[in-house]
Amino acid sequence: MKGLLGTLGAVVIGWFIINLIGALLVGALARRILPGKDSIGWFQTIAVGFLGGILGKVLAFVAGYHHLGIIGQFAVSVCGAIVLLVAHRVWLATKAKQKAAS
Repeated sequence: MKGLLGTLGAVVIGWFIINLIGALLVGALARRILPGKDSIGWFQTIAVGFLGGILGKVLAFVAGYHHLGIIGQFAVSVCGAIVLLVAHRVWLATKAKQKAAS
């Protein structure tokens, strides 16, 4: 039993690390495609990649694309991350306008 739990733990840790690397790649590519003055670090880049992946895959599923290959999943993840970056920039611009008006 101990060997099974150790193997399961290693699989979970490996899955987590692979997802972190994938989220970093997606976030970094989205930031490369949409350059700007975003002052976000590695953690935020990983968060943008992770949340963008979720957003992109959910939107693709709702649109009827149920069976995407790995390239398709990566592409919709990057698109979702770009949507999040645009939303972040719009939110910052709105916040700056409100601050300037007051």
